[in-house]
Amino acid sequence: MKLRDYFIKLKTTIFFSSFLSTYKLRFSNKTGSLIRWLCLFLSFFFATILYGAEIEFASGQKFLGKIISEDERSILFQFQGKDYRIPKSELTKNEKDKSGSDFSISLSRIVLYDKSQLIGYLIEEDQDHIILQTQIGFVNVEKSKIEKSELNREKNFPPPKKYLVSSLESLNTFVGLGYGIYRSSNLDITLNQLNLNIEPAYLDWKGFGRIGLQLDGIWGVSSEYKVNMINGIVYYYSHYQFQQNPLLDFYGKVGFGGNYVNTIAEDRNRSGLNPLAMLELGWQGYKLNDFQLRLGINTFCAFETSSTVCFSGPTIQGMLKF
Repeated sequence: MKLRDYFIKLKTTIFFSSFLSTYKLRFSNKTGSLIRWLCLFLSFFFATILYGAEIEFASGQKFLGKIISEDERSILFQFQGKDYRIPKSELTKNEKDKSGSDFSISLSRIVLYDKSQLIGYLIEEDQDHIILQTQIGFVNVEKSKIEKSELNREKNFPPPKKYLVSSLESLNTFVGLGYGIYRSSNLDITLNQLNLNIEPAYLDWKGFGRIGLQLDGIWGVSSEYKVNMINGIVYYYSHYQFQQNPLLDFYGKVGFGGNYVNTIAEDRNRSGLNPLAMLELGWQGYKLNDFQLRLGINTFCAFETSSTVCFSGPTIQGMLKF
């Protein structure tokens, strides 16, 4: 099925469901209920269609699986029930409209006694012959004519683990805004926080994590004084999906930076710059297209000359990927 046909069918299904709801056709209760369930099933069926595709890496590894989605930089590829985000720049082949069960294979190399070389995929092997699929077609080679060979017999292996969606999506830059509420065991004041987060794609550590930048604007008022802060933080971010379930996606951030604090009371106005440490743990299992929601508990500590003051509280962040 072509992508254009899929959208035509999906729009038709949605239109038919809307038509029934808008004009309230006078079916019997049983018939109307049956049709509504049928429309719901068709909408779900068409929306979850995946398209077969064959991809090939520069190393020669070839995979037959399904494409979930793609953009100008990458494809979201499903293989044996797992999703992989793969950069298009690392593919030498991306051929759609392929059918068949998920399958993978690697290149094999054969050098004959006449010094000619054959490179292709191992299709069949017996006691006397080897059949390779090469660029010129299928080649049947007698083993007696082979000087040396590198045969890759392994099949149905997964793509490299670094492309798993449970690993960080290193192809995208994330930018987000957040809000938090903080309390301290040392001070009787509640602080409000607005933060800006930037996690550039080029600061990714090969799928194991990435470096991010965070700028906080913090304020709070008590009966005796008010506090204004600005935090500048460089942090390391990583996350982990349990059992490859997108809903069980948890993250952590640890960072260091500077804290500028201004305390205003009736008899004094004090300002200072202090070193800062931050730790945040949370959940980010809700994603919608390019939007990601993060819910966490954040703790940051300012190391003043005479004491250390720590604040902790819940934070919510909306992240967009570009």
